[in-house]
Amino acid sequence: MSKIRRRPGFTLIELLVVIAIIAVLIALLLPAVQAAREAARRAQCTNNLKQMGLAYHNYLSASDGTVPPLFVDNYAGGSQPCSGCDDAQNWSSHARLLPYMEQQPAYNAINFNFGSRWGPGVSNDPAAGGLYSVINGTVVTMQIASFLCPSDNQPGRASNSQIILGQRSSPFTATSSYPANLGLHRGYNNWRTNGPNYISTSWDGALKRNVTLTDFTDGTSNTAIFSEWIKGTGIDPAGSKDGLGIVYNTGPGYPGDSVGPPYVAGYPLDRAAAIACDKSLTRNWTWKGEWVFYGKTMHYSHTQTPNRRSCVTGDFGRLGNMISASSLHPGGVNVLLGDGSVRFAKSTINFQTWYGLATVDGGEIISSDSF
Repeated sequence: MSKIRRRPGFTLIELLVVIAIIAVLIALLLPAVQAAREAARRAQCTNNLKQMGLAYHNYLSASDGTVPPLFVDNYAGGSQPCSGCDDAQNWSSHARLLPYMEQQPAYNAINFNFGSRWGPGVSNDPAAGGLYSVINGTVVTMQIASFLCPSDNQPGRASNSQIILGQRSSPFTATSSYPANLGLHRGYNNWRTNGPNYISTSWDGALKRNVTLTDFTDGTSNTAIFSEWIKGTGIDPAGSKDGLGIVYNTGPGYPGDSVGPPYVAGYPLDRAAAIACDKSLTRNWTWKGEWVFYGKTMHYSHTQTPNRRSCVTGDFGRLGNMISASSLHPGGVNVLLGDGSVRFAKSTINFQTWYGLATVDGGEIISSDSF
């Protein structure tokens, strides 16, 4: 009688062991894959800022060293195309860099006789663009890939951030991950902006007509021009979860009851305002990043260090906002410096170093290994 030969196979225990080993390998592999993907996204984000840096320097060469303004403030009147056209030059520095980023057709489509937003006879409804945005609708809705960080897929605009309020067919406005550095809180600096980006005006003595390379007495390699922020979710702030995409109201202890003293070494009031912001619990808005070509919203400040809570206060107006630099890159944010280089500033950067990078002529001494 012949013996029955058993076919080779796995026992149940062996099969379970194999499955467990595969599960462990997948658990080890997935973080590595995600890290590799994020490294690629961060590299792309760095490259975007480098492209903006090249465009920035080409702009400087074409304008005799004059820095592109955040916007031109002509509220006091002057030569304007129509009565009440106070916002006719509210175009952001991003718009002014377009010809130097291989976006000449987009730049040519801008009608600089009118602003990117608002206009005469139009209510300043924050949910709509107004007459000017209708006139310049082709550009203000044009999304530029170089202005977007691939690590951040948040919309950066509210669901009703349209050119024409209430029209479902009205396209959404373009967004950006890269705001311009306005400096520190101007309410604590005799109402003057002290960053490289500025509001050009001829009537407000606290502001500047222009900023040029000769103003960078701290050195271009020690001055931040653009950084990045996490765009907002656009969801109703009251129903949003806390996060870096939200802008809060200033918290308790905010030193805003009176204007601070002149520029003081150590920036005690800026630091106190930042600490108060960290304590804030009231969400204000969640559409950070919208209207890339509207200069009045496309800037951040260095009062808060990277990846800390952003705040806004009503008593100092839009230019007193403490919108922080932030990113979804682990550990810090990319920063474009005035010399065209891009550095990664850690979230743990010393606040005095971060404050020093904010100004063009603060006289701070910044070591190359301090961030």
